[in-house]
Order: sequence, then C-alpha cells, then structure tokens
Amino acid sequence: MKMRLSLGGKIALYAFLILIVAITLLPLLYSLSGSFKTNMEILAGGINLIPKNPTMDNFKTVWGMSGSSLGSKTTYGDYTINSLEVSLMTVVLVVFFTSMSAYCFQRGNFPGKNTFYWLFMGTMFVAAGTITMFPLLRITTALHINNKFGLALVQWGTAGASNLFLTMGYLKTISKELDDAARIDGCSFFSTYLRVILPLSKPILATIALMTFRASWNAYLMPHLMLARDPSATTLVMAVVELQNSGGAGASQYNLMMAGTMMAALPMIILFLCLNKMFVAGITQGAVKG
Repeated sequence: MKMRLSLGGKIALYAFLILIVAITLLPLLYSLSGSFKTNMEILAGGINLIPKNPTMDNFKTVWGMSGSSLGSKTTYGDYTINSLEVSLMTVVLVVFFTSMSAYCFQRGNFPGKNTFYWLFMGTMFVAAGTITMFPLLRITTALHINNKFGLALVQWGTAGASNLFLTMGYLKTISKELDDAARIDGCSFFSTYLRVILPLSKPILATIALMTFRASWNAYLMPHLMLARDPSATTLVMAVVELQNSGGAGASQYNLMMAGTMMAALPMIILFLCLNKMFVAGITQGAVKG
C-alpha cells in the first residue's frame, strides 16, 4: 500500500532532498571551480564558484609533475596507473571470493555453517582501521609484501562482511530450482556456481565491484603506510595530498590540489555512470532480500 503525501508533505520532502543534494554537491562544485583558478584567487577567499580568469594550466602542471615535485621519478600518469592496478586487483579478489563464499553459505550444507557465517558477519562491527592497522603493517612487513599486490590483499581481507550480506540477499532471489536443473544436467556444486549462479549475479557483483573500486581508489592511510618505501608505487590519492605542499617553502598549492582531486574523481564518476543501472538493481534486491 502506497502512502500518499499531502501538498505540505511533498514540499517538505522535496526541500529536504534539495538540501541533501546541495550539501553533497557544493564541495564538489567548489573543487571543480578551484581547479580552474589561480592559487592567489583561491587564497583571496570568498565562495565565488565562477573563476575570474579560468585557466587549464593547473591540469597541465599536475599531469606533468614528476621528480623533485613529488619526490620520485614517476609522473602523475604513473600514479594513476598504480591506483588502477591496485583497485582492479582488489576488485577481482573481492568479487570472486565474495561471490563464492556467499554461494557456499547460501546453497551449501556443511557442519558449522551457521557458526562460521555469524563469526564472519560479526566482523561488520569491527572497523578495519586503528584496531587492525598496526598488526596488518607488521604482518605485511614480515612477509615482505609491502607492495601493490600486498596492498590489494590487505584491502581484500578488510573489505568487510557487508559485501557477503548483500550477495547472499541477492542469491535468495535466484530460484533453487535452477540448481536442481543444473544438477540433473550433470553439474557439480561448483560447476553450478560457475555456469548458473555467477552469470545471474551480475547486478550484485557489479554493485560489489563498484563499491570496492571506490574504497580502494580513495584509500589513503593504508597505501601511505605500506608503500612509503617505494615512491614509484605511490597511488593517485597519495599524490593528490602531496600536491598541497608541492610549491615548496611551505606554500600551499590549493589550485593544484583541487585540479588533482578532480582528475582523481573523474574515473569514479565515469565508472558509476556506466554501472548505474546494475548498481541500483543490485543494492536494492540485495538489501531487501537480505
């Protein structure tokens, strides 16, 4: 049964939604505006969103930075490739193991299934931040995997149980009769996963992939700690933060930092626009049925 709102209720609802959109978009619009301003104009203050003298020099400067500007011989393009490599490795690990574990918990029948499931789900309430950061860093140092692949492993291991929760909720919408039909055709348990369940789970897997890519792409603290000894492996977000002080003599280069921020945000915006329909379908069905 749908609840009908009065005229006053609709006005209040739209006013609230407009406020939320404004709060969300204003920082992004300010960063976009600042990326076309000179540093002097930004330091002059004010919240003028329209640059007085728009310039593309900030983007050209940022993209060409290397060596003495950011402490390494790699360029901003190399930092982008580093972030892509780490994010894609993390996405592949998370999507594959999340889908497989969700299938085992949802369709499998083995001793201790409920115990293992609830133990794993309990990690949803433990933040993979200050509590686990030092132990993780000690482990990766001892194993000599303080590199891009090691970072992807850490991000996969700390992805959280919410992905499993959503994926299991989505699998409930897939009829078990398909499993029975596949079994009659000679498919094993894992063959059914590969041939039937995995293709039908594209919406929720696209959702998991998008959220994982976003988290890995925007990560700063763990990459900063793990990759500190290898400047050539610096990720894009690390480079963006370093841009603030790239001018030397304590001068904050906010114009370069905002240009770098917009260049870092662009891939995520494009990815979301491409996967928007799958993302909405996956997050809705997974949450409702979970």
